[in-house]
Amino acid sequence: MLKTALVAAVMCVTSATTIAYAQNSVDGSNRSLGAMRLGEGETITMDGMLNDVVWSRAQAAADFRQVAPDENVDPSQPTRVQIAYNSTTLYVAWEVTETRDGFYTANVRQRDGNTGVDDFVRIFLDPHQSGRDAYMFVTHPLGARWDALLQNNNDTIMEWDADWEVRTMRTPTGWTAEMAIPFRELSLPDDGADWGVDVMRYVSENGEVMRWAQIDRTLGTFNVANIGTLTGISGIDTGLGLDVQVFGTARATHIWPKAERDTELFFDVSGNAFYKITPSLTGTLTVNTDFSDTPLDERIVSLSRFATFRNETRDFFLQDAAIFEFGGRNFGPSNGMPYFSRNIGHDLDLGGKLSGRIGGADVGALVTFMGDDNGADRQTLGVVRASHTVLDESRIGLIMTYGDPSGMHENFLGGVDFQHVVRLEGDATIFADAFFTNTYTGDDIGNGQAWGGVVNYDSDTWWLRSRFKSLEENYNPALGFANRSETREYNIAGRRRWRPEGDTFDYVEVWGWGEVTTDLSGDVESTIWGSSIEADFANGTYGGINVDVMTESLSSGFGLPGGVYIAAGDYDFYDVYMWWDGSSSWTITPHINFELGEFFGGDYFHTGGGVQWRPSPMFSVESWHNYDNIRFDTGRTEIYVGSLKFVVTPKPDLAFDTEFQYDNISGNLNMLARVRWEIRPGSEVFMAIGHSADVPAKDFPTDFTSNVSTAVIRIGHTMHW
Repeated sequence: MLKTALVAAVMCVTSATTIAYAQNSVDGSNRSLGAMRLGEGETITMDGMLNDVVWSRAQAAADFRQVAPDENVDPSQPTRVQIAYNSTTLYVAWEVTETRDGFYTANVRQRDGNTGVDDFVRIFLDPHQSGRDAYMFVTHPLGARWDALLQNNNDTIMEWDADWEVRTMRTPTGWTAEMAIPFRELSLPDDGADWGVDVMRYVSENGEVMRWAQIDRTLGTFNVANIGTLTGISGIDTGLGLDVQVFGTARATHIWPKAERDTELFFDVSGNAFYKITPSLTGTLTVNTDFSDTPLDERIVSLSRFATFRNETRDFFLQDAAIFEFGGRNFGPSNGMPYFSRNIGHDLDLGGKLSGRIGGADVGALVTFMGDDNGADRQTLGVVRASHTVLDESRIGLIMTYGDPSGMHENFLGGVDFQHVVRLEGDATIFADAFFTNTYTGDDIGNGQAWGGVVNYDSDTWWLRSRFKSLEENYNPALGFANRSETREYNIAGRRRWRPEGDTFDYVEVWGWGEVTTDLSGDVESTIWGSSIEADFANGTYGGINVDVMTESLSSGFGLPGGVYIAAGDYDFYDVYMWWDGSSSWTITPHINFELGEFFGGDYFHTGGGVQWRPSPMFSVESWHNYDNIRFDTGRTEIYVGSLKFVVTPKPDLAFDTEFQYDNISGNLNMLARVRWEIRPGSEVFMAIGHSADVPAKDFPTDFTSNVSTAVIRIGHTMHW
């Protein structure tokens, strides 16, 4: 009774109001900024000082508007941005005025570190004016670099890295910055075509967001649907358009147990070649691909009976990753994805990729020839994706995959998708995505289908979603991700947001959702109904409470980590989850969460969180932990997962990081220490030391048995023609 009342009390608040449109919508697409071409023999000295002659005549974007905490009002501080270029490089100049005491907040120097805790500036570049996909480049007063791909206005691929430069300078009135972005790092449109562009500034002290063009906060920070136009770029010369990366890697591995004790030393050469077939179409070849710089995966001990989805982190697969996106918002939950590059293993002998645009179509093709280190026969794996813009902002496309990484079956997949966008009067947008896929898995299994659709209504006040997805019998995306087959999912969700007057809250939200999963006969396998109240405070902290009521009907049992077995049968249970996150601008940022309730007939308790300490821009420490305790009549499951990470960044192009991970279920302790020194863009030295040991929970941390130690030194250099 209590658990039902908790959900009902929160969800009643959601239904007590009516839909309304915000009144401050502004069309940013009518804003235009001209790029100034450097004269013959004219250069830009990358020092952050903005004293080159070109900056005295380049057009400036200075009329920023505030997006948050208040929409479409004057910003608290002036910002000025200019863009220039020569035949090879795009230059961006920032003049950031700061009149507050202390000037600015800047704590993170590491490449691709969490610059969101600092003041920063960001440029969005959408060379093909897709309104959906963009390159993002970020810096802050200390000259840290952060870059990422924006995919379908929905996903941010932060693992993507480009070779670009930035220099910053502190001034009496704030700070300045110069970015140099080589055109070869981008997929380019036809010569002389306009680009999409927007520029943004963030002030961490008060959470202020300022943008030049797209100031509709309903669209979110990572969105380019309504950005301005960059004009005047022509005469780009990317040379032959050929970049070749060469890596030399020395590796030592020592196995510690006496029965297998051994030491191996070897040297390997690997490389990648990138060729611009046209300015907007790139061919890529990788040989004996080296993945030694891949970071540790987040340590997860799952209580679910379904496989866990993990994001891709390897550079080769992240380059132009947006091209291969399929199905839009249907795969927010990843079950049923037709293509998931992580299924392509690390033993990659040879790979080729084609990605970019042909005419008005986005195209991507990938083929890989795998080694046999995973025990399977050598496999050839491939994927082809193409999509074309229709109806202004909508997109229709197809996908095909070939191969099974396990080598067990012949496997093909083909599919089509349609992603539709409708802009409503006011600040509201409707997104409607649909897909259909078919797989063929040899004559012994045959064909299987998956299909579904989702409709989203999105405004600052209201967010509503309805989604359906069906994974039919024998559906088997061998190069994709499907962890719950032969099911149908029915999902609804909604959110109501308020922005109270005063200085306490940025906003308060009430959420409600429900999902029913059935088998193909319509028999219910599981349900979840829930609601939450969440608050984003003006001081940068965030917290809330979440209540879920669930049912599960198990046709067969499954085991939990630690040996407890959940028998087949019908279950109903609930949980209450509470969390609070400190402000990312604090020197010490705590994160706290608690959860209690029931779990398949047992009493469940969880606590987790962490702390991040940034005493200086050169040094940071973060520690995270999760503890789960489930008590059943037949036994108990206890899970501890923890990590500790140190980062030292003497300067933006030199970083040392060391991470430790442990969980009591495997009893495995991992350590990985890495050093990355970018001598100059395109040339780097990478070193890593790793160690793995068994540490039984009862002995942690005083006694351990070493398993494997590794040491790697890799030198890489990129040559351009």
